[in-house]
Amino acid sequence: MFISVLPQRGRTQLSEMRLNAAMKAKQVPGLSMAVIRKGKADTLFALGVRSLDTREAVTDETIFDAASLSKTVFAYAVLQLVSSGKLDLDKPLYQYASYPDLEHDKRYQQITARLVLSHTSGLPNWRRGPRLEFMYDPGKQFQYSGEGFVFLSKVVEKITGMRINDWMQQMVFQPLGMTHSSYRDTAFLHNDFAWSHEDVGITRQKNFPSEPNVAYSLQTTAADYAKFVIAFMEGKGINKKVREQMFRPQNNSAMDPKNSRLSWALGVGVESEPQGAGNWQWGDNGTYKALLLFYPDKKEGLVYFTNSYNGLALAPEILDMVFPGPHDALTWLEIDPFSIPNETLLMRAYTMPWNTAVQPWVIAATGLPDTMVLNEKRLCNLGDRLLELQRPSSARDLYAMAAKLYPKSIAVEKGYRRAMTDLGFIKDTFPLSKGPVMFELAGVPYARRVNLVGTFNNWDDSKHPMLWSNGRWMTQLDLLPGSYEYKFVVDGVWLTDPVNPKVSSGRYINSIREWPEKK
Repeated sequence: MFISVLPQRGRTQLSEMRLNAAMKAKQVPGLSMAVIRKGKADTLFALGVRSLDTREAVTDETIFDAASLSKTVFAYAVLQLVSSGKLDLDKPLYQYASYPDLEHDKRYQQITARLVLSHTSGLPNWRRGPRLEFMYDPGKQFQYSGEGFVFLSKVVEKITGMRINDWMQQMVFQPLGMTHSSYRDTAFLHNDFAWSHEDVGITRQKNFPSEPNVAYSLQTTAADYAKFVIAFMEGKGINKKVREQMFRPQNNSAMDPKNSRLSWALGVGVESEPQGAGNWQWGDNGTYKALLLFYPDKKEGLVYFTNSYNGLALAPEILDMVFPGPHDALTWLEIDPFSIPNETLLMRAYTMPWNTAVQPWVIAATGLPDTMVLNEKRLCNLGDRLLELQRPSSARDLYAMAAKLYPKSIAVEKGYRRAMTDLGFIKDTFPLSKGPVMFELAGVPYARRVNLVGTFNNWDDSKHPMLWSNGRWMTQLDLLPGSYEYKFVVDGVWLTDPVNPKVSSGRYINSIREWPEKK
């Protein structure tokens, strides 16, 4: 354990105790966190261990993966480039540099730095297959995209004539004294770094980035990152015109059409809450998780890094401790502070048969889990993790039990079949009957190719091509009873159903179809 209290600033024992208790409850081995007050780094927390195997302590110089918090640092440098007049936020990027990955689609000529930074470029987070395709028309709606940041980084390299990591050193790391930060593998990173861990405590191999990627490869410390946050809030190196817009929601950047409080600014999210407008970003590199939240008007903020798959589960406790109040960002991230300690149940199921592991949550009268605690979604999440952790027998028993509680659940049926396949069974007797469901799309007679994608085919746009017949595109599927999310892929563009008003909420907007249809 290491706690650094900077001069004339303080922390309470309660903070340290609460953090340690939360880490233990959520099974997070190591944490590095910086709290900013009044525009200065107030406290650095370095708790836990770098590795559960070697038990070496985390220090304030321990390197963590920043994951997607990498994007925000890059965005700050880009806004400095804009302020210098070398890059225009609204000039199409292809006019600075060609990008062969997108030249097959003329819409790429509409992409600007503003659209990339606000995640409205229309590009997916990452490409599905060898060719990069648009999900939406540029500028029309929010779609989180790492691909957009990669495109913008290539443009920056063309403008500056520098490799991106060298440029970031020149623009951000060296001026701010961030001596423990890099987007690519460097010798000093190997001196003190955190190993990552699965949610069941397994230590994973540390992979240092051989090539920089501004969307996720930043290696840094909480102390270094706090220096950046302070400079970002101050607008250091950024002119007044850019400062006035960089923390404000951009056009069509609403993350959820049903929640106006969440949107995206220039390189960072916006969370409008009663306690004030904050900016945020989460990081998820699998077994490294991170979170950033700051309030520019108050010059306050925090950033934390963890070396665990469970790292974001600490967010409710940490935010309640530092910045109490509602946080819609946590809801959007689907972090449930009131759920059972799923990590405890997962650990039990990882080390013992499912029917034994789940007993503390089983109602004696029914022999089944309490659905107020273990609902359909939580059971399926646990089943998916057991499959990922190569525990198909436990997963099969979990889904078999869940089928008794949720006999019409497509997610339960899908999980059960995955478990049976992993166990080597080709045939099974899952007791659900299928029925024919017709999908139709009219109004696009000149399309060359239309495909149907959804939860029924794992969003694979090659599995269900549609046929043109009598003025519309059609296909019929045999589906089990349940609720399905879907879209049409029209010449590579992913579209919701224009005649179906039922859509999902959350980070992705999809059409919803129920079978059998409710009267």
